[in-house]
Amino acid sequence: MADLDARTVLYIEDDAAYILLVRRALQRSKLGKLPNLRVFTTSEEAIRYLSGQPPYQDRLAHPLPSLLLTDLRLPGKSGLYLVNWVKKQAEFEQMPIVMLTGSALDEDIESAYELGVNFCLVKPAEVEMLVSIIHALSVYWIPPPTKATI
Repeated sequence: MADLDARTVLYIEDDAAYILLVRRALQRSKLGKLPNLRVFTTSEEAIRYLSGQPPYQDRLAHPLPSLLLTDLRLPGKSGLYLVNWVKKQAEFEQMPIVMLTGSALDEDIESAYELGVNFCLVKPAEVEMLVSIIHALSVYWIPPPTKATI
């Protein structure tokens, strides 16, 4: 498995207003360790990043994420296409994927889970609901405290 950077979260969203809402919710979360949020607007660009294609080949500058957060509906290839691609890559088999969607359609949610999404959530419109989701997801970029050996 590839080395995943515990602090990097890949976020794929084409709605600039929602990206701003997520950034605001991260700030309001008051978490001690905020993720290094890498934002892309298309599945194709996210795949280039994950594949290490230029200009993303330098893994120190462009580390692999510990969490993939994606919208369902994206321009070009959908979020489901991205999830399907990620799940076919052996090096990403352990990477958790959370899908945020404006759609509450059962078939969309079923398709997401069938492809291997860990969580599928309907996008909240309020910052405070998003803060709650961020607190729950922070387990992916904030490592648990280690126990001191006696």
